[in-house]
Order: sequence, then C-alpha cells, then structure tokens
Amino acid sequence: MPAQARSTIKGTDMFGKKKTAGMDVKSLHALDGKPVKYVTERDGETFREIKLGGEGAINTGGAEFTIVCGGVNVMRCALNEVQAAELMNKSGLTVRGNDLDSGRFKSITAYYSDGIVSADRKK
Repeated sequence: MPAQARSTIKGTDMFGKKKTAGMDVKSLHALDGKPVKYVTERDGETFREIKLGGEGAINTGGAEFTIVCGGVNVMRCALNEVQAAELMNKSGLTVRGNDLDSGRFKSITAYYSDGIVSADRKK
C-alpha cells in the first residue's frame, strides 16, 4: 500500500501505526495537583490563541477534571467524559469536553509549569 494511502485509513497515523485514543482515567488521575504555567484556547473565528489564565493546577478529585488558574475554574468537566492527550513534546496537554461552568464545549491547551512531564511519571 502506498505511503499516502496509509495515512487516510481511519484510526492510523501517517506512518500506518494505530492511533491512541488519548488518556484514560488512570492517567488523568496521575496529573492531579500538577502545576500549570498557563492555559490557552483557540478562537474559532480569528484562529488566535487566547490566554485564559496562568499559575494554576490540574485537579482530578471526585468525578470531575478541573483546571484552576488564579483561583478560578478555567475548565471543569466530568472525568469520564473529558478527552485529553499530552502534547508531543510532553510540555502540556490538550483537553476537550463540555465545560460544566459555561455550558459550552471547550478545547484548551494547558502548559505544565515544569516543562517536560509525562502522565506515566510518578509524583
């Protein structure tokens, strides 16, 4: 199969490897208390990054996934419904889900304070 055709097969990347579905609940719990340097959201109309907050943390207590910056919830979702994946360089993660505070679907990027982190790494 030509290399170009492999990338169009659903569920595979451009190298023909199976794509992962993102982080599971156990991996999200491993991020509990992880410091966040800042959080951004892409504006759908202008395609610019909007800084939502800085100097915060990820909380995964109970049944919710929350990112708090400056004492304000930047995003709060049901833990079993949130979609999250670490950035390729492991400097942060993207989070998608229905925000329980605003009632709208959000897609944000949170950058870790310490730069390089993996959800697999123990605290």
